[in-house]
Amino acid sequence: MAQFIEVAAAAVMAEARLAAFLRAPVAPASAWAAEEWAGVCEPWRDGAVRRRYREELAGAVEACDGWADGDHAGLLRGLDDGDGGLTIGHDPAGGSLTVDFTARVDFELPSLIWAFSVLRGMAAFMADEDTGLVTVTADWDDTPVLMLLGPNRSSFLDRTGDAAAWRRAKDMEFDVRCAVPEAGADTDGSASRTVERLLGG
Repeated sequence: MAQFIEVAAAAVMAEARLAAFLRAPVAPASAWAAEEWAGVCEPWRDGAVRRRYREELAGAVEACDGWADGDHAGLLRGLDDGDGGLTIGHDPAGGSLTVDFTARVDFELPSLIWAFSVLRGMAAFMADEDTGLVTVTADWDDTPVLMLLGPNRSSFLDRTGDAAAWRRAKDMEFDVRCAVPEAGADTDGSASRTVERLLGG
């Protein structure tokens, strides 16, 4: 039976820096050290899954490196052409951005790492008060995995170890998602057109 992950991101980021991110090449998963990926192994309720993911982590990161190709804009356009229902909302005035898509999973841990890699590179283009949150939820376990983004940093959030940070991140996500439709952001159903507009096309 096919498995799927749902990927959701909410960020506040200056439009010029967002355009620079879209033009940049997708970084391979190995651009981040193995210890920076360790948090993807921890949220799962099943202890056997946690142990298996820890054992598979190095190989999963290596496998993902072969999936990094082209720039972020092209990657998102490719998702828009697929069956994942990519949606992008953007508020030009406030810089609020939302990205949502679903992806089929053939290999659990590599697919999780790939999903975070799609948007993790945004942190390199953030500055000042820019912030973001990437959430990946797998249909084999409804526990969401959260990654917080900020200027030149990205880290997984531990729901039990730092419940306050988890709540703040979810509050930020809620605020961003409220801001996008209220600002009359792109809601015409074409994520590719939104990407082109952000690139100045």
